[in-house]
Amino acid sequence: MCCHRHLKLGNPERMNESKLSLMSKVSTSHGPTAFPGLKVLLMDENGVSRMVTLGLLVHLGCDVTMVSSSDEFLHVVSHERNLVLMDVCVPGTSNYEIVIRILGKFTKRHERPLIAGNTDKVTKEKCMRVGMDGVILKPVSLDKMRSVLSDLLEQQVLFENDK
Repeated sequence: MCCHRHLKLGNPERMNESKLSLMSKVSTSHGPTAFPGLKVLLMDENGVSRMVTLGLLVHLGCDVTMVSSSDEFLHVVSHERNLVLMDVCVPGTSNYEIVIRILGKFTKRHERPLIAGNTDKVTKEKCMRVGMDGVILKPVSLDKMRSVLSDLLEQQVLFENDK
């Protein structure tokens, strides 16, 4: 049985913002930055971890779709999401393979969502080798989440300008 929830959070009025206009809201000082309108697909099979990450993203103003399995994740991932965030340390699944499948789904770098992994220091290097754009190290905090989101959006703007 497949079940996913789409939560519309952040600003009540939905603006049709591009990634570049989202970037204008990002402070390079990593201060009290919010990310209204940033569409995030969150995949974590651990309910507690998923709710903690959801809470941080909501606090930062993100528009979050949550899924609890890799099958759901692959079904709903699209270019309409600015960022996909997945727990990499899930026993019994190869989330690296999922990243490779996402990369293969989009023909051009600037057309795909940013990919970030929620992991520990041990697996960070492998995450970057398989093509993730960023990593949020556990334990996750609001400051870490804000910093990584800011860095990822700055990186996305560089890719957008290189088209």
